[in-house]
Amino acid sequence: MHFAYEGFTQDGDIRCFLFRHLGEHQPISIFAIEIDLRLFMQNGMPVQEGPMFCLQLLNAASVTGPTCLDGFRNYKVVRQDFHSFVMERERVAAEKAARKLTRKPFRPLPSMASNLHLATRSKER
Repeated sequence: MHFAYEGFTQDGDIRCFLFRHLGEHQPISIFAIEIDLRLFMQNGMPVQEGPMFCLQLLNAASVTGPTCLDGFRNYKVVRQDFHSFVMERERVAAEKAARKLTRKPFRPLPSMASNLHLATRSKER
């Protein structure tokens, strides 16, 4: 199933993302997913990722079946819907931390022609 993002509307702190369902043998359906903007902040998600987040919700529902997808025609996102996003972010952070190498920082030595002399005292005192 394919969905096309149609834009959003906003009423106070509630943003409603609109999607059009592009089914081959089905009539065109409109899906409206409302999200309280505070949920973005509480879950550390930029508001700009809202359409992609909603699209992931619609795709997951379409895989489950048409009855589940019907529940998203007018859907209000709850905190639990962010669970998969938070878990994925934590997994990526853990992988990144595991990949970090512990090594000394690179400090280039001055060239022999340099005027810089490290840890030497002047004899002119």
